This record gives sequence, C-alpha cells and structure tokens, in this order.
Amino acid sequence: MKYWQLWFLAYRNPSRFADVLSSASAPRWGFYAAFQRGLMDGFLTYLPVYLLGKVPPMPSYLAFIPTEKYYGALVVIAPLVLLAQWLLTTALMHLILRLSKQKSDFDVLLNLTGFIILAIGAVIVVWDAIWIVVGGMNQYSLGISHLLIDLWAIAIGTIALRRIFDVPVWLGIFLNILAIIASLPLAIMFMRSPV
Repeated sequence: MKYWQLWFLAYRNPSRFADVLSSASAPRWGFYAAFQRGLMDGFLTYLPVYLLGKVPPMPSYLAFIPTEKYYGALVVIAPLVLLAQWLLTTALMHLILRLSKQKSDFDVLLNLTGFIILAIGAVIVVWDAIWIVVGGMNQYSLGISHLLIDLWAIAIGTIALRRIFDVPVWLGIFLNILAIIASLPLAIMFMRSPV
C-alpha cells in the first residue's frame, strides 16, 4: 500500500489501517507523516495569518523573536516542534509498554504516532482555516475544540495498539491520553493559536 493510501485509510477504516501499518516502511513513513503535518501547520495555518498581518494572542516566549513576527517564525518552528512532540510521545509510549511487559516495536510505534499526527492534524488545519476565515472563536475555544478532535486520535491509536501489539484497551486509551498531555508543554511553549 502506498503512503497516501495508508494516510486516508486511517479515516475510512482504523482497523485495516492498523493491520497495514504494522508492515509499512517504518519509521520512515512515520517521519514523513509527522513532518508533513508540521509543514501543513507552517504553510497552511501560520503563513496565511502572518501574511494577513495578525499578531498571536499570547506573546512570544522566545526573546529573540518579536511577537508581531512570531507567526512568520512558526512557519519554520512548527515542523520542528511537531517532530519533537512525535519523538517524545512515541518514546514515552514505548517506555511504558516495555515497563509494563507489553509487546512493543519502536519503529512501528513511530509509524503509528506519525500517521495519527497527520490524520488528525489535517482535520485540525482545515478546522482552523474555517475559523480564521469565519471568526467567532478565541484561542481558548479553539484549543478546546482541538481536544475534542483529539478524541478521534485516541480512538485510532487505541484500535491500532490493540491490533498491532495486543495492548489492553484501557492501556491504549491511557497511552494516547498521556501522549496528548506530554505534548502540551512543547505546544504551550512554542505554538500559538491562529485566532
């Protein structure tokens, strides 16, 4: 199966997605997926708001980047932050699986988390674009809506962990929620709401 087919299979059939993913080119495709999501954030979310002259609702925590230029910086920073989150959350999942004596394969996990980041991220990019154009959301309501969309990521990830590694459902849910929580500090530090 091709990369693009596997990506869209995550939307149509998460169980089949998990079955195919276990034999996909790991971890290369996971890297491509996570990096593609970062590029989508940078070029489809942050570049347009930068070109529109918008300023982030929260100041830059990086002293060398002025707040009024921060969206422009996020075009480059977003892919790097997404890759860091991908590696961090995958390593944490792998560590917990190994400590709990569950089966795990770091390369396959990298593929899984990369494709989940891409599948859910593509939806979030479109969702954000709608609210950038329409208006009516602030950074807090947009953030909450992202967490609601992440419920889908938890479902896909739990199904995949169950089918690939025979992880109990409760542990799969816990690992996916923990991955979201673990990625928040980097998001809070570097990313900014586009509205």
